[in-house]
Amino acid sequence: MMRGLSEALRGIGGGYELSRVIGFAGGVTYIVGAHVFIAWNLIDGRHFDLTEYCIAFPGGLGVVGLAAAGAVAIKDRNVASAKKTEASAREMNL
Repeated sequence: MMRGLSEALRGIGGGYELSRVIGFAGGVTYIVGAHVFIAWNLIDGRHFDLTEYCIAFPGGLGVVGLAAAGAVAIKDRNVASAKKTEASAREMNL
């Protein structure tokens, strides 16, 4: 499992990519933070509506995931475009 996670956080060059790591950290923070908030409300004696939580949680997690995936996709597309331009320029100089 950890090997698969490690590979998911690596980019084209084999190194860890900041956008992937930040997206992963954001997702984990969202999951842990939501549960800490629930525990804090329960300890503080406040009313907690499980139905509202269950309806809102997947949407928020989806936003975090889509934002991270979008950032990675845009970066990968730009890197591929830059490599193509570089190869084309190199080809013209020969």
